[in-house]
Amino acid sequence: MMATIMIKRLARTILSLGLLQLAACAQPPNSASTPQSQLSTDSQGRVVRLRADRNIDDSVGQAVHALLMSTDRDAFRGVSVRVWDGALLLTGAVAKPDQRRRAEQLAKSVDGVATIFDELVLVENPGLTIYVPDTHREQKIYAGLLGQDGLAGAYTVRVVNGVAYLLGSSNSADDVVKAAAFTRDYDGIKWVVEHVSVR
Repeated sequence: MMATIMIKRLARTILSLGLLQLAACAQPPNSASTPQSQLSTDSQGRVVRLRADRNIDDSVGQAVHALLMSTDRDAFRGVSVRVWDGALLLTGAVAKPDQRRRAEQLAKSVDGVATIFDELVLVENPGLTIYVPDTHREQKIYAGLLGQDGLAGAYTVRVVNGVAYLLGSSNSADDVVKAAAFTRDYDGIKWVVEHVSVR
């Protein structure tokens, strides 16, 4: 039984690293580690991200998560990862300051990570469910952001313990303020932390 679990974990880690290597082959050199200088927009002026770019983000995030879990599953069980255009967001909880530093060091070692936003908190029991991402609220807020007529940026959101972390790209600081205000007004959100690239 234990051997089967270990083999499955190893297989997931290898698969995640393989996906990262595939994503690296499909992109121009250094594209994941340096933000694009100009944002792509659709016919209405809204920022768009190509599916290939989102796939790269997903692969980088999976590789970071796999590395954390293979390094110390107990220490990093309360850590979640989200990536946007090479910017990696660490949320959740760890029990000790050295675990927080180690999580950031490990994340920096993964190809494709250009910037790290470390939003980890220190708690006695990082495995509590309040430190697990609230995917229901994330999906509702994301859908609402997509449906907002006045927003031109591209955003994603991570919600942990009532805090909404906004990642994305916009060509206007005013747009980011509007996106943050919309997110802040959503039921159950205590406050919003913005990590949005404006260019």
